[in-house]
Amino acid sequence: MTTKLQILGPYTPEHEGPFCTREKTLVEILSKKDRNGKILGYVGDRNGLTEWEGNGQFDPTRMSDTQYDLMNAREVPVAREFWVNEFKRADGHIGVSHAHETELKAINERHELENWNWTRTIHVREVLPGDGE
Repeated sequence: MTTKLQILGPYTPEHEGPFCTREKTLVEILSKKDRNGKILGYVGDRNGLTEWEGNGQFDPTRMSDTQYDLMNAREVPVAREFWVNEFKRADGHIGVSHAHETELKAINERHELENWNWTRTIHVREVLPGDGE
């Protein structure tokens, strides 16, 4: 199971995390209040620190909402979906390829590896707790 961020609403200091931008990019907060009353943190995999106003707004004029504003978030599960190729190995056993993000990528692999004794392409969808009840 994988997860994604769901925005709960604008930044509040009481929220323990996780945090993200309006674009749903993960934010690692280092300080909720520096000496100037600013919030400091890293956005995504960037190396430079980003600074927000104490209310989580990126725009220091507080005139408009931006895509960089700080938001309260939570992680929610996301069902995975992928395709694998099944084939018969030389010893007679069944094997499967690695997972492919799309059916087209699985089909391309099947055509690239013609020495495989391809059996079928299998579409896999993960079922999360509570699904299909």
